[in-house]
Amino acid sequence: MKQAVKKPLKAIINKNMKSYENDPFVIKKNKESKAFLEKHGFPEELVNKK
Repeated sequence: MKQAVKKPLKAIINKNMKSYENDPFVIKKNKESKAFLEKHGFPEELVNKK
């Protein structure tokens, strides 16, 4: 079996990037998605079965 060659990542890191964790829109969407998952559950296909 041939192993894949890992290429170095070309990521740009910016320490001055704005955080959106306290943005009202993001908070609202997080609450909505949490409520949806509590009601319907997580898809079985995506659950790690260990």
